[in-house]
Amino acid sequence: MQLSFPYTIQLCLLIFSQDDFFHFKVSFTGGSISQFVNFFGFHSFAERGIAFYRPVFREALFNTFYALFGLNPYPFRVLQFFLLFLNSALAYYLIYKLFKDRNLSFFVAFFYAVCAAQVASLYYLAGGIQVLGATTFLLLTLILIIKHSAFSFVTFLLALGSHELTSVLPFLISALLFIQYPVDKAIRKIWQVLPFFFVLFGYLYLEIFKIGFSTKELQYQTVFNIKTLLNSYMWYVGWALGLPEMLIDFVQPGFKLNSALMRYWGNYYLIIFSAFFISLFLLITGTTYLLIKKNKLFLNKKFLFFALWFIFSLVPVILLPLHKSTQYLETGLVAFWTIIRLIILNVYRLKTARIFCAVLIISLFTLSATSAILQRTTYWAAERGKYAKQLIEYVIALYPTLPKGAIVYFENDPNYPFVAKDWGSSSKQASFILNNEDALRLIYKDPTLKVFYQDLIQPPINPENKIYKIKAKVF
Repeated sequence: MQLSFPYTIQLCLLIFSQDDFFHFKVSFTGGSISQFVNFFGFHSFAERGIAFYRPVFREALFNTFYALFGLNPYPFRVLQFFLLFLNSALAYYLIYKLFKDRNLSFFVAFFYAVCAAQVASLYYLAGGIQVLGATTFLLLTLILIIKHSAFSFVTFLLALGSHELTSVLPFLISALLFIQYPVDKAIRKIWQVLPFFFVLFGYLYLEIFKIGFSTKELQYQTVFNIKTLLNSYMWYVGWALGLPEMLIDFVQPGFKLNSALMRYWGNYYLIIFSAFFISLFLLITGTTYLLIKKNKLFLNKKFLFFALWFIFSLVPVILLPLHKSTQYLETGLVAFWTIIRLIILNVYRLKTARIFCAVLIISLFTLSATSAILQRTTYWAAERGKYAKQLIEYVIALYPTLPKGAIVYFENDPNYPFVAKDWGSSSKQASFILNNEDALRLIYKDPTLKVFYQDLIQPPINPENKIYKIKAKVF
């Protein structure tokens, strides 16, 4: 098989990794319109090997972009940043419609955009582009509900087709009624939300009983435990404030830090933890002061709405303690930063507390900015994208062409440093980075190509089979 020149150029730009390759594989139709339409049906996990119903920003998007751009990541990256910018603008508009306060609106939109949690949405392409798109439709739905537009039902359907995190929308729409109208009138209007709930219940039934889930993947096993639930919410609050996601891998029982963290964080350690504890201390102090002074903020309908929004935004994933990720904060970040700003505004009204508020805002920004800079080189998706590019360029240089059904075998690199037994050596990491055989099957356009990894499984012993050996260099 010979790679075309334009395709080789696209390959040089490649910074996809892991699940990205899987998404390309399951979204491939070969140009068939009927197969493309079929993406929007509900198919069992046993049938397609895919859990969750996300055809809008998964199958449809990856299929279209692959047909137009091949494995060029730039159009995906442009779309991600466009969605982030659009969501920031929608956040500004939504908050302004509810509060008529431009400073509040700007604060929420700004911190939504620069929050360190956005690292996951921007670097982890496969999941990130889904949650960004889902947030777009979630915000549009809430805005259109406020404007009493029938198009809100259309954006709601698109939201559900983008990510299951948006399944909380009917509850948020119901809560919005109590903000817009007095209680008695809101109750009389609640019937208007019934179509949203009917669709939601049908969607959940098909999601759970038709599509189903993988029983083999431990990270998707639900855990019903109050202590675990509170622990998960604690992590999501810390991440929303700006802590790097990787911190969770270095916190041992009893909240003790693994000393190996310093090897990855270096001098960032002091800045991140100083900014975090200053922010946390000031937020707790300000909240406590408002409670002592019996400030009415915490009983305000709008404040309660955003508190409900943030808590509910995590309900679809909160029972998956082994699958926590900052990408799941995306649909709740607007609510989170609205809560933070409302607390700051109510404290700021006290003249003696203005320096207090300024320090808090500066420390929150410093925390997110520093964490984001650090994660450019330490976030797993950022690193694996770089290594995927290096690995594939090395493979192509070694074997510009391969016969149909070729057997490729990745051997361990003896120079690869030992990290942990579960981590494995370089071939195991290569299997994650390339998503087993998916990446090379896409590159060589050969669905029959077989790929083996020394740490996982050896190729079959057969004198007639030529094995194309590759040293897995991933550092």
